Amino acid sequence: MPLLNLRDVAEGTPLRTGMLLRSAQPHRLTTADTDRLADLLGGSLEGLRLVADLRSEAERAGDDWTLLTDHGVRVTRLGTSGSPADLSALPPGIDLGDLYVLMLDHRTAWFASVVAEIADGLPALVHCAAGKDRTGLVVALILDLVGVEHEAIVRDYTATSTHLPQIITMLGLAASSPAKAVPSAEVVPAGAVSSVPGAVEAASSAAEASSSTARAVPAMVGAISGLLDAPEAAIRTFLAALDARGGAERLLTAHGLTVGHVQRLRAALVG
Repeated sequence: MPLLNLRDVAEGTPLRTGMLLRSAQPHRLTTADTDRLADLLGGSLEGLRLVADLRSEAERAGDDWTLLTDHGVRVTRLGTSGSPADLSALPPGIDLGDLYVLMLDHRTAWFASVVAEIADGLPALVHCAAGKDRTGLVVALILDLVGVEHEAIVRDYTATSTHLPQIITMLGLAASSPAKAVPSAEVVPAGAVSSVPGAVEAASSAAEASSSTARAVPAMVGAISGLLDAPEAAIRTFLAALDARGGAERLLTAHGLTVGHVQRLRAALVG
């Protein structure tokens, strides 16, 4: 199966192309996939410096980026302490947009650390399991940070919808049974009401065909409204909450992102 949900986040924006890519997780990566990546990078893989992997340890299936690391690309595992993998319970029936706001509030430092890593590693590819939730919110934060209008951010997020049927197949999820899509341990920190970046995608990665991801799936802890979709309302709820908190720059620089990181992102993406 080809590398799914792959695109340049500069599409539909005034940003420089070939600097920041996004995708779902690799699934039996082939040279055809690396050729597609090279095309997005201007014809060569040599320009790609970093793959920012947002998956937890349990979600990964070995060295699935070997075809890139063989070209000298650095793969950084960012689904570690403070990430969605630290969460444990989710209120049933939570709306996807509300979950995104909880992620923003409860894992702000994690988001800041991921954005900093990307700022220091451009040109970069960022991905999680489906490339929808953790990846989608990280990209939304970066685009807001460099001044991209929210309508373009909404378009980028909802573009995932066209890839979801294949993604659901790749992850081994039943599209007809969203209530059975369960978040893995990426849901709510102990003692908190609810939160976490990637709780949704943990669910989206919960039943990946590989046994490593399957082992990450616990008993059902509740359904998430909109889990197997990329609804426009969800990202609009997130962006409204981001605005209410002063925007990405104000929020993330209060949690570890530096002015230098912001300047590097803007210089690379805006020019």
